[in-house]
Formats: sequence, C-alpha cells, structure tokens
Amino acid sequence: MRPGPVLAAALAALSSAPAAAQDGPLATYWENAGSLPPAHAVEFTATIAADGALALRVCRGYRTEGPSCADAAGTVSPAALAAILSAAEASGLARDPAEVLGDTEIPVGGATRGGAVVTGGKTVTLPAFPREADAPRVGAVLDAIAAAIPAALRAAAEARAVAP
Repeated sequence: MRPGPVLAAALAALSSAPAAAQDGPLATYWENAGSLPPAHAVEFTATIAADGALALRVCRGYRTEGPSCADAAGTVSPAALAAILSAAEASGLARDPAEVLGDTEIPVGGATRGGAVVTGGKTVTLPAFPREADAPRVGAVLDAIAAAIPAALRAAAEARAVAP
C-alpha cells in the first residue's frame, strides 16, 4: 500500500522543510486502513512541529477533501516530544537508514503506517515496509510518534470525518 495524496503531501512538506527550523515539522505520521470498501477506508495523517504544535487529518472513503475529511489541531506535550527525539536518536536511522522492501516484496492490501522524523540534522524516512532487520528501529520511532498524538483529539477528528 503506497501513501495516498494526503499522505504524500504531508511527507513532501516535511522533507522540504529545513531540518534546523524551530517552527518546522519535527515528525509526520500516517496510517492507511488498506484496501477496503470505501465505507471502511480511513487515512490518518499527523504533523508535529518542533514547538509541539500538532495538525492532524482523517479522511474516509478514499476522499481527500470535503465532508469525508476532518482536521484538528492540538499540542504534543514536551515529554512526548522528548520521547520522539529519544527514539529517533536511539534508532540510529540518521546514520544508518532503514532499507525498504522491493516492489515485488510489498504485501498487497492490509493496514500500514509510516512517516518521517528530523534527527541528527536530517529528515529520516520511516518506511511502511522496511526490511525485517530494520523493522524494530522504524517501529520504535513510529510508536513514539503515535503515542504523542492525544487520543481524544484523534477520536474527535475521526468522529467528524463522514464516510461516503
């Protein structure tokens, strides 16, 4: 499963931002429900700025705008920001990036997640399909980013996104 247009735009925004910018993205995170009928398809994106500002979007039914999508803004706690930075540094992904599965190795269908994080002065991609040896390092950073997103804020956005 490749990122949809909403996810691709979020990743492009992160990768084009200067890594040292204090007000730029620190991390992006996305989830995709996989190949499901439109009523069950959900795409979630979150962008976390270095100052803790959080922007998220939930879209249902393969739509990228309109009532099928809902946006929300909030704040990530300083402790959660520190946890993201700690996980990113401990992963070593800035020095030794994760290898990605080849096109013929990527599973068809199914839910997936990925993102990016700024660490060591670099924007590091957190691929949805890393090689088995790199999956724990990528997963630890993705887990830290996901844990930083307030559950109530996400639930509120999910409730507002209308299925087609």
